[in-house]
Amino acid sequence: MMSDIPQFQFPKIHSFPPLYTKQPNTTILTQQLEAWTAIILEYCEYYKITRISKDGIPKHSQLEIDLDSLPPIFSNTAINRSVNSEFKTLIINSLIHKLNSGEYVNSKKPELGIFIYWRKLEDWGSLLYQYVDDSGQLGTVLTVYELTKSDEGGLPEAIRGLDETFLIKIIKGYLMKLGKAQILMNENNEIGGVKIV
Repeated sequence: MMSDIPQFQFPKIHSFPPLYTKQPNTTILTQQLEAWTAIILEYCEYYKITRISKDGIPKHSQLEIDLDSLPPIFSNTAINRSVNSEFKTLIINSLIHKLNSGEYVNSKKPELGIFIYWRKLEDWGSLLYQYVDDSGQLGTVLTVYELTKSDEGGLPEAIRGLDETFLIKIIKGYLMKLGKAQILMNENNEIGGVKIV
């Protein structure tokens, strides 16, 4: 499963011991947070990860890979270093609030994890809209399954295997705001379908 995907090559700075300790100097700390954000985004894009835990553990990938076998983001065994939980929280908060490259799945339940935006929400929305338009399905009620996993509709690689929760985020957070999508609920008050117009 994992063998056909070469392991992510961390940038050189990932082997720099001071990177793992929160630096007291504000300027250096800012550079440190930016370096960590870049590492997280590159890593997540490489493995097509759209959601991580608040500790940086991959929770969902568009690829069919064993997430437990991936190298940890916040540790480097070669230099025997890892980021402590307090600093991890600062890094994640910087990623979300300063750089707008992530968002809690549910801010009231941080344990559900963080969506990682290695591609902007608007870009995800445009890809989704383009696919529905190109496939002649504008105005058609589609299931979440059809938009993430279906083999029949010729889903483009870019959106195939998306986390269903993430797909709903793209629809609600971007397409619905533009008036280009509706979510239809079923009798159990669950999402029954999506209409992109």
